[in-house]
Amino acid sequence: MRFCLINNPQKSIFILALTLCTACQVKQSLVSEHVAIQIYPYEYENKMKAYAMPEFKADSVLMRYKRRFDYLLINVSDIHQAKQTDERNAIFNRYPDTATMQRLYLKKFKVDKKLNAYFEATMAPINNPSMKRTITYTTDELMEVASKFFYCDKVEADSSIQAHVCVGLNGVKEAKWNNDYNLLEAFCYEGIFHGFDSDSSKIWDNFVANKKQAVEEYKKRITTLNQYLEDVKLALFAKMKEDTILKQELMAYYELNKSNLAFKIVY
Repeated sequence: MRFCLINNPQKSIFILALTLCTACQVKQSLVSEHVAIQIYPYEYENKMKAYAMPEFKADSVLMRYKRRFDYLLINVSDIHQAKQTDERNAIFNRYPDTATMQRLYLKKFKVDKKLNAYFEATMAPINNPSMKRTITYTTDELMEVASKFFYCDKVEADSSIQAHVCVGLNGVKEAKWNNDYNLLEAFCYEGIFHGFDSDSSKIWDNFVANKKQAVEEYKKRITTLNQYLEDVKLALFAKMKEDTILKQELMAYYELNKSNLAFKIVY
């Protein structure tokens, strides 16, 4: 499972890293039908600890579309918000009682009305491709959202910049858009990583090239490392928003999947 990619000048590695309906309150959670909780033990300061993560059940009919649902699980769910850090840790601290960890973590998803509503909205066109779509995004909105997944997050010792393309670590939360783009964000994440899976895709190459240009531009006039990182980050966002390859590949992916998406993209 790939949630995140890092572009680092020294290395590139894979890491693990709408409408609310009252019916969600009374019927079984869609999330719990398709999602299980996996426990990942690790050693820290000579002690065994563990964290929990949602993963799609192998027999789920939604596995084909799991990336868009993965995005919702990580970014829309209440338990994965920064304000819930203490609550997450309280569950993680139940280790080695993994059964209790799984039960408590899954319960957080089951009772999350907002998350379940987005699951229902995302699943509706999969079940009924001919459904009427009332949500419309423009290609400008598509590229604005997509650009935020190419995220610079660290200055290296040699003044090069590390960047992520990631389900959770990205520029979406910093964007502070007025519109609700959760469904579009999930599509962009899915489409970008679909490109990374393809040998013919040029998205990664353009990402690396655009970041290199931004670094070269601002490396000449560094005042502080924080400002340098911010300048390169914003420059990369701007370059990726105008990247014709990214737009072409995302729109091609949209054309292949528009019958199973809950929205329309218009030029």
